Amino acid sequence: MEIPHQRPEDLELLIAPGTLPFFSTVLQTGIVLQARAGDTLGVFLDKLPGFTREYIINEIQTIFLNGTAIDDLETPLAGDNPVLALSAAMPGLAGAIFRKNSFHAALRTTHEEIDYSYRDHRPIHVHLKLFNSIARDRGADLLATGVCIKASSLLNFFNTSPPLLDHLLSVNLDGQKKTGKELTGCLALDTYYHLTIRESA
Repeated sequence: MEIPHQRPEDLELLIAPGTLPFFSTVLQTGIVLQARAGDTLGVFLDKLPGFTREYIINEIQTIFLNGTAIDDLETPLAGDNPVLALSAAMPGLAGAIFRKNSFHAALRTTHEEIDYSYRDHRPIHVHLKLFNSIARDRGADLLATGVCIKASSLLNFFNTSPPLLDHLLSVNLDGQKKTGKELTGCLALDTYYHLTIRESA
């Protein structure tokens, strides 16, 4: 996956009161966070706003790292651009199979073992995806702090939920004021943005 090599452009969105839960679903598309190779999942998650140890243990029930279901928070991040997906408990047998420490874990499709022994601590970019209640619970903190996201992900988000553009009260794109209707036409596909979203008081 591509990673941002230049400073992301700033994109600040002020949205209507009460609409943040709808905007937090943008976190499903994936945001980019910097980490160090060899950091464990627990160490990485503990640095995220609002991700207390209790929340990580009790609320995050399904973890995928590079497409593989993970049970152990001591698992190190692997690869130059690892993809990490987090979810609360999912319904049905599929949810039971992929849930952390599940009795049904033996039913998972096995993947080739990856060597996690290295600890060179070089900078890497983690593509983090948050689903269902994890996005709703932690979205406000993450989006208020600011996240790095690719323009194509934002365009996808607004193209599938166009009414949300009507809830944009103000748009500041790298110092330039835009309207909600202008926003999608101003985003350059291969550009990364430092996105902040806040509700109006």
